[in-house]
Amino acid sequence: MKEIRDFAASTECTAVIEAYERCRDLSAKIGDGFFDHRVLWINSFRKREKATCRILQAWRYRATDIVSRHAGRRLYSDTIQVVSWDGQEMPPHQDDRHPDGSPHNTPWREWAGVIYLNDDFEGGDIYFQETGISYKPVLGSLIFFEGWRWHGVRRVTRGIRYTAPSWFTSDPAHEDPYARVKF
Repeated sequence: MKEIRDFAASTECTAVIEAYERCRDLSAKIGDGFFDHRVLWINSFRKREKATCRILQAWRYRATDIVSRHAGRRLYSDTIQVVSWDGQEMPPHQDDRHPDGSPHNTPWREWAGVIYLNDDFEGGDIYFQETGISYKPVLGSLIFFEGWRWHGVRRVTRGIRYTAPSWFTSDPAHEDPYARVKF
């Protein structure tokens, strides 16, 4: 896991959280129960939230560049989202396969990134079970790691944790169609 401190300005993070809350009613039922009504994709925000979409798009471009340089090859952005965590936790998992190792619907996710939009909550640490590393979120930080790494999120015990997760692939066929949109 790599961390980039001060990746996002606190004012940008606050603006994205505020826009998320204004548009929260647009968050969809995804069908897995866990993420239902907690996720907004960059294209899910109301049209009047263009400033928020520009912030997310700028973060996407910078994160893609940073992770590509680290990986030593050109990567493409699979997606960027904003997610709220209010009491949830996530057991250890991999982003590119099912727990039994079989492929799932996003096997191309070679890298994962998370931008932390706040840190005024308790719990919510991301942890990597194989290495024993745990990371307490820091406002404005970007962390990234390989998609095959087992990781989980500890229960948020107070407050709401806001994140902007994204995933990266070397396969241009899986680039998010909104990755090239000018908001």
